[in-house]
Amino acid sequence: MIITFEGIDGSGKTTQALKLKNFLERRGFKVVLKKEPGGTEVGDLLREILINRELEPLTELFLFEASRVELVREIKKLAEEGYVVILDRFTDSTLAYQGYGRGVKPELVQSLNRVATGGLEPDLTFLLDIDPETALKRLSRRTRFENPEFLKKVREGYLRIAKENPKRVVVLDATVPEEDVFERIKDIITKRMGF
Repeated sequence: MIITFEGIDGSGKTTQALKLKNFLERRGFKVVLKKEPGGTEVGDLLREILINRELEPLTELFLFEASRVELVREIKKLAEEGYVVILDRFTDSTLAYQGYGRGVKPELVQSLNRVATGGLEPDLTFLLDIDPETALKRLSRRTRFENPEFLKKVREGYLRIAKENPKRVVVLDATVPEEDVFERIKDIITKRMGF
């Protein structure tokens, strides 16, 4: 099973992804948690560039997709070995940030996502929804995506993705306490995985 966590910076997705990893491991599952961009040797090098450089939107998009090609190869291998793969960001992030946020045509982003993944899609996506102002207050480190107007576009993009993919994407209110969010995640995972 491939599970992704999505949301704007400060939504709590990294915290919830780690909580889910620990929860599933305690129940005897083999679990791996990967973060995008990155998760592979090449991906980690590209992550450094993406995080520390101001880039043109198309340059960003191509670097994300290059990192993703490497990661997908590893995900497929892990899935064949029986691992539950949890991803802190995946294709929806690229569509939301580079497409809806940075203005690259969403059709182009989706097309490149399909090429980079070879059609691989998550089985389940948790979208942690939060307004930009609240999210920015939570951030302990500064990001170059800290403009509330930009994050508003990204959030709207995420909600559009969720509306278009209701069977895969579960929208969770990320403004409530993190334990309440995780209780919802546990309920959904328990039902989906049948344990």
